[in-house]
Amino acid sequence: MWENDSLTASDTAATGDRAQLWLFTVTIFIGATLLFLVQPLFAKMVLPLLGGSPSVWNTALVFFQAVLLAGYGYAHWLMRWSGQRNQIIVHVCVLAMAALVLPIGVASGWRPHAGTPPALWLLGLLTVSVGAPFFAVSATAPLIQRWFARTGHPHAHDPYFLYSASNLGSVLALLAFPFILEPALSSHAQSTVWSIGFGVLTVCIIGCGAVVWRCTDAASSSPWPNAMERPNWRQRATWMVYAAVPSALLLGVTAHISTDIAAAPLLWVIPLTLYLLTFAIAFARRPLIPHWLAVRAMPLALMILVALFAWREPIGVFLPLHLLVFFVIALMCHGELVRHRPGVESLTEFYLFLSLGGVMGGAFVALCAPVLFNTVFEYPLSLTLAAALLPSATPRANRGDIILALVILVVLVGGKIAASGLGWQPHTFVVPGICVAFALLIFARQTRPFGFGLCVGMLLVSSAYALMSSEVLWRGRSFFGVYRISESGDPTNRSLVHGTTNHGGQLMAANGDIGPTAYYTSSSPIAEVLTATQVRGPGQRVGVVGLGSGALACYRRAGDAWHFFEIDPLMAWVAVESGYFDLIARCAESVSESVPVVLGDARLTLAEEPDGHLDVLVIDAFSSDAIPIHLLTREAVALYMDKLAEDGVLVMHISNRFLNLSPVLARIVEELGYAALRGARNKIDRDIDIAGTKSVWALIARNQATLDALALSEIWGPLETSTARRVWSDDFSNLLEVIRWTG
Repeated sequence: MWENDSLTASDTAATGDRAQLWLFTVTIFIGATLLFLVQPLFAKMVLPLLGGSPSVWNTALVFFQAVLLAGYGYAHWLMRWSGQRNQIIVHVCVLAMAALVLPIGVASGWRPHAGTPPALWLLGLLTVSVGAPFFAVSATAPLIQRWFARTGHPHAHDPYFLYSASNLGSVLALLAFPFILEPALSSHAQSTVWSIGFGVLTVCIIGCGAVVWRCTDAASSSPWPNAMERPNWRQRATWMVYAAVPSALLLGVTAHISTDIAAAPLLWVIPLTLYLLTFAIAFARRPLIPHWLAVRAMPLALMILVALFAWREPIGVFLPLHLLVFFVIALMCHGELVRHRPGVESLTEFYLFLSLGGVMGGAFVALCAPVLFNTVFEYPLSLTLAAALLPSATPRANRGDIILALVILVVLVGGKIAASGLGWQPHTFVVPGICVAFALLIFARQTRPFGFGLCVGMLLVSSAYALMSSEVLWRGRSFFGVYRISESGDPTNRSLVHGTTNHGGQLMAANGDIGPTAYYTSSSPIAEVLTATQVRGPGQRVGVVGLGSGALACYRRAGDAWHFFEIDPLMAWVAVESGYFDLIARCAESVSESVPVVLGDARLTLAEEPDGHLDVLVIDAFSSDAIPIHLLTREAVALYMDKLAEDGVLVMHISNRFLNLSPVLARIVEELGYAALRGARNKIDRDIDIAGTKSVWALIARNQATLDALALSEIWGPLETSTARRVWSDDFSNLLEVIRWTG
């Protein structure tokens, strides 16, 4: 009978241990899910206020990392200066106060103003709107792990494996957002779901607190398991560095993706999902990918990317390559964090410095790099630092490493200077071929990480210089993107490039004549529309959203009233004051008056214009090849039409390499009851138009009679039939349905 009683007691204890483990695991899982659902949700809410720039996401990530750091700091303070039961009471009170600001939404009264740094304004908005609930939830992971260590559970001596469950929750949340929540629910509905989840988390935390409350007396009299000396500053610096580099790379890869496709949550979450997945793998009790394999794979993956770094096409090859290298580097760095983790008594301190490193890496890329660099130099710099972090017994560089770095510099930089002096233009494959050869030599130096990193950095910088076009006249950078101005050909074609996309420019003949290029030449769809509307009579009132090089100003006549609406002050300087483009200046001379440029996001500045004021409104806003989604919603189109006269027309530029936007507009036009056409210039006759570019435009009017009266050419036809299940609005969009999955 005693034996049976003993077995029963043992079974009961095992059942209790499993129940405790499930409770703590589910709690930490829900907390992580909430943390990473709110990030793309709120960033999407605020996009319309800042022009849909990819920098919105990068800045938001830095904010969330900073608040996560504050949450970890709060958890560390609570553990060091408060008793176990007081910790439970205090944290439940914090959760209750945070619940007062729910549901999550953009704080009323917050609108950006010209002259206010966009990044600082966005950080303030995030603090007011979502700071309190995010702070309360962010402390969950370290608190629950530390509380679990007090339960007497068989695994209580090493609760770090719970961090793996935390990151799995984060990964699932990020995947659910673009593939389940965003296509099915509006932003308001998602905010409601998040608030319900916050309530469930609070109940679970109270349950964990009740378990710990009962264990407090017994635990307080026993020493901490695996007691170690407190970490020194060398160990803390190690944690920060191994956390900072993946964080910096995360933002670099994200900007690389979202600049050319769309500033949308679907594309933001891919790198962030990989980033969190590496945490989940590294902190698991039995990692799916062993740390030694990540250490071995990282140099090989890195050198493949470094050798081909300057290549961008085909995107189906090089985009996955960037993501793969980022994943391997992050996995290696996070594996090193696990290897250097302290005992449980320093658990909250470990997470505090891990978070501090993440904030430092993210802040450098999102806040410092746009000020320090006029190109995306932070990305290759982060790759260089990652190379130097390879674990090794002999990290220092030797004389051979330094010599190889100098040889790379001389061959690539010196060769470029010599070739330019002789007027030579190296073959397309010469520099990449040299880079591949150097990459093979550098790969052999991975046993000395500092030397390995030195050579990697030298190859990245030197190859970028060697491949840099001598035709580049200027480079610049702002919150809204990276720009360059180049010049080529005869007659001279001067172009403005944002990211990787040509945004037009001017063609300059030897006799001094000038004209617009790219999408805006005299044979383009937009030129045909502007010419057709001018037949109505003099004094046309035109608004243009998106300044670029000012190419469209060439179609202004004397007596016409034009306004440009531009969000980026740097673009206003480029088009009007820089001297690189004089399209606006020349046109102003010909009509004896200047063209006003209104700074600010078009949705906000247009709203201040009188209704029925414009005859033509052109929406031509780009961020590299991405069109800000908030300019393509039902509310946006309704606003545009309100500003047009009864017979006014709306012209929207929807050219895109990766997205088919015609069905989106077709659905909106159908919903609002307007008429529309699609104009596509698919072939360019270089004998007639040497500076033209293929483009697609949509033309919208209140009725078909207005469109018929323009008597447009055969390049104009009906918009594609809408395949969208729901109309895009400020509260809903679904990028999945418009991606060009094939060619």
